[in-house]
Amino acid sequence: LRASLRAYAVMEGEDPVAVLSDLELLMRLTEPARSATALFAYATAAAGGGHKLVLAGAGHCPPLLVGNHRCEYVETSLSAPLNMLSCWEAPSVELRARPGESLLLYTDGLLHRTGESADRAVARLHSAAQSAPRAVRENPELLADHVLHTLLPDGLDLADGAEDLVLLVTRFE
Repeated sequence: LRASLRAYAVMEGEDPVAVLSDLELLMRLTEPARSATALFAYATAAAGGGHKLVLAGAGHCPPLLVGNHRCEYVETSLSAPLNMLSCWEAPSVELRARPGESLLLYTDGLLHRTGESADRAVARLHSAAQSAPRAVRENPELLADHVLHTLLPDGLDLADGAEDLVLLVTRFE
């Protein structure tokens, strides 16, 4: 799926909904019993600084935008996972990431490994990112470490490893 997603991204360019729609059609034709969550974002430099982001999600966890003046979820999960419905549709979401802000992308495995309800885990993720000191927020690697250590204080080795765990922090200048 990842290779197909990359190919569709090259073909469709900056339209995340078209990319995910193409991927969903491929899944329906080649793997009708399989479903997947996905998130696709396209970023371009914005006039006056920062970046314009266009995102679309298919049942994926909402990204978290973190900066010195805001920490908020970007609602992209208004759609079902790919190949779950007879016709997949989703809106795209546009936002502007200001210079110095970071976008946290993560799998639901991060939330599940906390051992808490989904709502509580989402609230803790937000709190962990928001509580990061300014110097930590300015470094994607430190921000990722801070979030992981705050959510999983016993470390990854002690957590249930049955589900994937991915945390990607992208910083915009």
